[in-house]
Amino acid sequence: MIKPRPDWLRSLPGVQLTGWRWGWTTAAGPDFQAPVDSPDQSEAVSRLVAAVGLRDGAWVRQVHSGTVLRAQSPGHLGEADALWTDQPGLGVVGRSADCPLILVGGTNAAGRGLHGFAHASWRSTVAQITANLLREMLAGGLRPDRARAIICPSAGPCCYEVGPEVQAEAIANLGPVAAQWFPGLGGSRPAFDLWRANEAQMESSGLAARHIYRTSVCTICGEGNYYSCRREGPRTGRIAAISGGVGRRPASCLTKIQAVVPTLVGI
Repeated sequence: MIKPRPDWLRSLPGVQLTGWRWGWTTAAGPDFQAPVDSPDQSEAVSRLVAAVGLRDGAWVRQVHSGTVLRAQSPGHLGEADALWTDQPGLGVVGRSADCPLILVGGTNAAGRGLHGFAHASWRSTVAQITANLLREMLAGGLRPDRARAIICPSAGPCCYEVGPEVQAEAIANLGPVAAQWFPGLGGSRPAFDLWRANEAQMESSGLAARHIYRTSVCTICGEGNYYSCRREGPRTGRIAAISGGVGRRPASCLTKIQAVVPTLVGI
């Protein structure tokens, strides 16, 4: 039975992909701050998995890297900053309190779902985490023309101030084009537009710009009910985002479900 989403689970209207179950939480939902190998973390993941109608969840210890892992089983799978799967019923889960969480969903040529997420902190962005995730998913069969991506609420270019050493490292690793992702904030220190930097990585990997969606909600500004390390300090809670699939569903069945329950996550 497919249940309506709880109030603490959000998604973007108009983003549809057959079988893709995805969304992100607010501070009103489970808190994902607990250690990744703790029962509290497992319980929080279980609540999120159930809310989107999946069977199991997989997650990692996020370490601000460019490392990508493939999930073939549920649970805590090690250290990385991106995770993807082609297992029906298995959702991959990331957590954050300002760093962008980027969700990817799509299919291969045969219609089998591939789903992933990236934790695109500034260090992970400079390490090209989103491009690395898409490279792995494309190698696993993802068709870029059948893929969609979501940039969840996170630190926006309006507020995410960084030092000149961050700008220098980004330009050194990503090339001169990175200079345009550091708008001025009126002071001596620029902001880092992580949204645009990761959009560029997805576009260069073959995703069409029209298939990349951003919420444009800045967690530092305090818009919406989201945690923010910059605003509240490092001890604040963590939201999470999930990407997974339920396998191929007959088109006639999907059409009936969409007509009856238009607000379901990822349908």
